[in-house]
Amino acid sequence: MFALICLLVSFSNSFDFDNWVSKFDKHFSAIESLRRRAIFVQNARFVDEFNKHNTFKLDVDGPFAAHTHEEYLKTLKRSHQDSEEEEDNSVSTQKESLKSFPETLDLRTLGKVTKIRDQNPCGGCYSFGALASLEGRLLFIKGDPKTLDLSEEQAIRCSENNGCNGGFGYKVYDYIKENGIVQEKDYPFTATDGECKVDLSKKFATVSGYTKVAKRNNDALKSALVDGVVDVAIDASSVKFQLYKTGVYHDTKCSSAINRLNHEISAVGYGNLNGEEYWIVRNSWGRSWGDKGYILMAIEGNTCGVTTDPVYPTGVKYI
Repeated sequence: MFALICLLVSFSNSFDFDNWVSKFDKHFSAIESLRRRAIFVQNARFVDEFNKHNTFKLDVDGPFAAHTHEEYLKTLKRSHQDSEEEEDNSVSTQKESLKSFPETLDLRTLGKVTKIRDQNPCGGCYSFGALASLEGRLLFIKGDPKTLDLSEEQAIRCSENNGCNGGFGYKVYDYIKENGIVQEKDYPFTATDGECKVDLSKKFATVSGYTKVAKRNNDALKSALVDGVVDVAIDASSVKFQLYKTGVYHDTKCSSAINRLNHEISAVGYGNLNGEEYWIVRNSWGRSWGDKGYILMAIEGNTCGVTTDPVYPTGVKYI
């Protein structure tokens, strides 16, 4: 009977794999399809067991459901900063008295967050995190969150970073300060490396610099969020992050050390669920990952480093 149950579960997961292939428009050879199916079934079994014992939930309907954990780790390409002291000379660290902030805040409900993007398969997370913050702060001036869309292609190909092989959001701001940034429609995203071929006569917005939020300071990040989206970096190494679906994410094994932050995304607010505080974090893996592209990350313990290296652009304006 046990063997029959296991067989039925495998058949069910295998059917889910066919749906996953269709959803993400995957095209595998016969041998690769068998391999991916086996990985999917293994991940589905892990998810089923995990969900029985934890308050936040995982699922196998996201983009990495048929990836091994080793394959997933290779997609995390934010450049590593060796130490807390490795700062650019132009950086401004938030030292002024903090602005007052509400008990909870969700910039999405205020219309101050643009649509979820999808960086895959390019490792240019830093550009998506940086521009999510810039777009969000431009919306406090004017603009429609449904249509405002700056060019990640320009940020990836033209800034002093490593293209689709990693970088830092603050270097994107350095570039924009000198050159401006065009709209997505004028330099569309291709998810590939290549020569910078932007037409700067179409530049649309700019910044005067950036500010690094005081490190590991919850109140400082909450205060910064009052004025708009903040670029943050995290350690996204866990298989639980890979397959996250809903709930307040906890992970005592992920790191908050600055040299372990391997994925750059953005914070768009904070809240409280049954007495537990969380950050509302926006990813750049499409709406099929997580909770329509978002994850709630526990504030206690600086889960995965959300408050270790936050940054946001200053002097944002349309051109």
